[in-house]
Amino acid sequence: MIKLRVKVLPNFRNVKLWGRNAKVLVATEILWGLPMSWFFFYQVIFMKSLGLSEILIGLIVSLPLIFQMFMPMLGGYLADKFGRKRVLMSFDSVGWIGAMILWYVASGPLALFIAMVFEGIVTTIYGVWETLLVEDTELAHRTSIYSYIQLIYIFAGLLTPVAGILVSLYGVDQGCRSLALIALIALIIVFSTRQIFLKESEIGKMLSFRNDQNTSVSKSSYMETLRNIVKDKKLMIMFALTMIGSIQYPLTNTYKPLYLSDPIALGLDAGIISIIPMASSIPSLIILSLVVPRLKQTRIKDALLFSYVCGILGLVTLILAPRGSLNLAVLSSILDSARYVAITAILRVLLVNTIDETSSFARAKIMSLVTTFSAMLTWPIPILGGYLYAINPTLPFVLCALSLALSIPLMLRV
Repeated sequence: MIKLRVKVLPNFRNVKLWGRNAKVLVATEILWGLPMSWFFFYQVIFMKSLGLSEILIGLIVSLPLIFQMFMPMLGGYLADKFGRKRVLMSFDSVGWIGAMILWYVASGPLALFIAMVFEGIVTTIYGVWETLLVEDTELAHRTSIYSYIQLIYIFAGLLTPVAGILVSLYGVDQGCRSLALIALIALIIVFSTRQIFLKESEIGKMLSFRNDQNTSVSKSSYMETLRNIVKDKKLMIMFALTMIGSIQYPLTNTYKPLYLSDPIALGLDAGIISIIPMASSIPSLIILSLVVPRLKQTRIKDALLFSYVCGILGLVTLILAPRGSLNLAVLSSILDSARYVAITAILRVLLVNTIDETSSFARAKIMSLVTTFSAMLTWPIPILGGYLYAINPTLPFVLCALSLALSIPLMLRV
């Protein structure tokens, strides 16, 4: 216990070295992450309970990805012109609050479509949020920022059985509406807190001030930024890895809860499947607490490779698991937790640090381009996943495993 405390304490001391915005965003992400993670886990099951087919579910889930093809570029432009905080607060609050109100009152596909349109509005700030998160914090301390953010979601996964209890007590319909209401209340508190305590980053101040002084000042255009990315081999590879990794979320997060509870798939009880996120949270918690914050730059590629191999093994285990096999579902989730950590934390750190090697002033535009190009690749994935699921429920996970396998040769070139 003493040795464990010694290893963990330096990671907590890193918080003092973060910029103010990183502290505010991570602290408020705790209240955002818990209820939203619970709701997202049961979101597809809720849609299924309203009578939607797998293909229609895929179509609805793909709507924010369509917005994500162009809205982040608008967000990057607006963030450079008017400041990161103003753009973040405007689009983030309107999008999420509007979406959660509609999820709470939804009774059919129309309300769900509109809710996803509001979630599409949120995609405007995807690159801006991450830009504000890391600006004003030195490169050496950014790994711990991403680790703490993912730890929040891991902790939320550990508490997913709380959501499972609500669903078991009140049924899928009323239980999911209760989760949406809890999330809505939490969001209002989060956005109020961020409005008070967030401040504009130093780079954001410089860019917006320069714009006010001289409207003809040329902050690099998206085409110029894209040309610079193409010239940088390492950044191009990071772009490709991030884009391939982006298809993981709409496949696994959309169809895994459905696969676990579907009678023609694993057929587990809708309440009991809440222990699956909890099972994956335990190894992720250990890795993010003890390994990732101490990970040296020279070891990041090795960590990515190992994590992707574990992810492939986890997906294969899920695909081969017989109906009703809770034990294999748990084992699959434990193995697959390494993939989650790799894509959401390790890969993102490598990306933002690589951007600094190119141009820190272009970060907002580069992050917006990453988000946009990822959306171009992934927007049809939920629909494709719906068709594949209708043919055979295991096929979305086969596609996910193949995308991981394709990433490995690219990693070897970093």
